[in-house]
Parts: sequence; structure tokens; C-alpha cells
Amino acid sequence: MKTEYLARYDYGTGGVWIYLTADSAAQIRERFPQLRVVTDRPGWLTDDKDRLLREKMTIDIDDTENAFHAVLLQQRT
Repeated sequence: MKTEYLARYDYGTGGVWIYLTADSAAQIRERFPQLRVVTDRPGWLTDDKDRLLREKMTIDIDDTENAFHAVLLQQRT
């Protein structure tokens, strides 16, 4: 059963926060080593911001059609 994990992609001058649904945090780290799985919600992520993030940036780890995944995979080649 998949669980939602909060993760951050740091691109140097900032970052992108997402929720990934995956079997485990280890699965995320293995497939997308550029992401950092975050165990504690950061202070700036208010309930309202968290709700919006979940609505707009929740991605299944197996969604191969997702543009964000494509960018991460492209960077590895």
C-alpha cells in the first residue's frame, strides 16, 4: 500500500516541494536520488499551503507520464 511522502528537490537557488505516493521512502531515494524525503513538516508549510501542495503536487512514483518525473530522470542521463 502506497503512502504519501513529503519530498524536496533542491535546484541550487531554491527548491520544489512535492508529495510522492510510494511504497517506502527507500523506494523514492532509490528511484529519485535527487529528492530528499522530509520527515518533519517545515514551519513555513502552513495547513493552507500543505492543502494546496497536496492538491497540485501529489505524484504517484509510478506515473511515468508526469512531467516532473521526466525532468528528474532526464537529469540522471
